[in-house]
Amino acid sequence: MQPYFYSMSEFFAMGKHGVFVWSCWAIAVGVMLVFIIYSRRQRQALIKQLTIQQARQAQRTAKIPMPVTKQSS
Repeated sequence: MQPYFYSMSEFFAMGKHGVFVWSCWAIAVGVMLVFIIYSRRQRQALIKQLTIQQARQAQRTAKIPMPVTKQSS
């Protein structure tokens, strides 16, 4: 059994198709990294937004007095 590539330079050249192959790999990895970064930032923004919303809701709840109901005896 013989190896397909005899050196690293042949491996990276891939029979003169290396530019296409490696650029496709770079684009795919780049897109995945951008998606991961975007998702993390969206998650952080959502958590911040929910924290602010909870704080506002807590303030509203504290300001509104509870209605007094008459007790029937």
